[in-house]
Amino acid sequence: MSLNASEINLILQELDIRNFYIQKIIQPDFHTLIFTVYSPWDRLNLLISMKPGTSRIHSYTGRMMKADKLQRFAQFLRSRIMGAKICGISQPGNDRIVRMELKKGDEPTTLWIRLWGGNSNIIAADKDGIILDSYYRRPAKNEISGAFLEYKPMEKDPGKYPVREHPDDISFNTFIDKYYQTIENEDLRKQLHIQIEALLNRTISRYEGRLSNVRQLITQYDNFEKYRQYGELITAGIREIHRGDEFFQTVNYYGENETIRIPLDPKLSASENSEKYFHKYKKAKNGLQLLKQEQQNLSSRLTELYAKGKELQEEQNVYVLQEWIENEKKQQSKVVTRQIPGLQFNSGNFLLYVGRTAKENDELLRHYVRGNDYWLHTRDYPGGYIFIKTEKGKSIPLETLLDAGNLAVHFSKGKNAARADIYYTQVKYLRRAKDGPTGLVLPTQEKNLSITKDEKRLKKILGDDSQQF
Repeated sequence: MSLNASEINLILQELDIRNFYIQKIIQPDFHTLIFTVYSPWDRLNLLISMKPGTSRIHSYTGRMMKADKLQRFAQFLRSRIMGAKICGISQPGNDRIVRMELKKGDEPTTLWIRLWGGNSNIIAADKDGIILDSYYRRPAKNEISGAFLEYKPMEKDPGKYPVREHPDDISFNTFIDKYYQTIENEDLRKQLHIQIEALLNRTISRYEGRLSNVRQLITQYDNFEKYRQYGELITAGIREIHRGDEFFQTVNYYGENETIRIPLDPKLSASENSEKYFHKYKKAKNGLQLLKQEQQNLSSRLTELYAKGKELQEEQNVYVLQEWIENEKKQQSKVVTRQIPGLQFNSGNFLLYVGRTAKENDELLRHYVRGNDYWLHTRDYPGGYIFIKTEKGKSIPLETLLDAGNLAVHFSKGKNAARADIYYTQVKYLRRAKDGPTGLVLPTQEKNLSITKDEKRLKKILGDDSQQF
């Protein structure tokens, strides 16, 4: 319920903010403004809500959340009355209207704060009563810029509307502040939980889709041993195969000596067909290892998301929920529609990309990293590239650098070494090697980082089962 006239009167009596100055103007949502006012002896936040059913004015002790975009009227107030002195605040005619007299330099402004439920408004007028602007522009009521504002208060009986019961040991402002925060926090909490469920489902769906694709590829690669067998069987029967043959029929001495037909490329010779199968064997074997690693990474991430969803559904603090939603929206806005090559890991608020092959390194460099992102690589061992995606205005913390450094060692030929040297620089200081192999870069302005391999750190990043890979 909204404040009645008697309650507004009591609120203003307790506040007495005459001779205070307006320091800040914040708009947390579409229906609310918060003025931070101060004087040499006190400082407080004054909340004005025009939300139907809970229109009110009172001191406010909650968290100061800002709206994504400042609305027109709030921008006007910031330019007009920021730093203004509150010369007077009153309740004309004991009505649900508050008149606030302000002065900034030689420029007076009157704010009419009307708290009439669904017809609430804030109207700013000059000394002659000409409307400068209003929170809600209502032409039908002549509440538009340039119109003349005339308000003739009708005296109302203050005893007609009793003040609601409240504890004697706290002020009415404090009681009202807690009362409405409890109501609105509960409503807000329900809305936030709905948003969180939608955001989590979107992220989970994306990871489940990638995991399904990886599992399908693992199934395809799982028979990689047969490619080696085909290559050796072709080599053993090389004299029986001629260019143009579409298959080779032979006894499979790797099985139960059954007869099998091995498909051939008729354009290739027997030795070339054999080499082709050995190449497929090597590619499938290496690919299977990388896919299983990615499967573990995706499964671990999904487990974290399910746990986070349960944790957030039990969370009661609306500010924790709001912060999570803001961070999640930022993360989802970074998602590229096509699948990012390589692996991805989180280190605090930073995202790490891992390129495990020359092709993945080159793809990441060309399409997924920018000049201010960081690149890491082992100095003395061949290995994959590690990239740290930077955040605007944020420096890379040491913990994130150590996480990336350990990943650089883990995804290199020196993964079994106790320690290794890493060099790192920003992507803008990388130069492609002219006529060099795919993904090869020459770094400049690089810095050195000595990494002592930290198994606990790696297990935390990769997941508990990472050692099997």
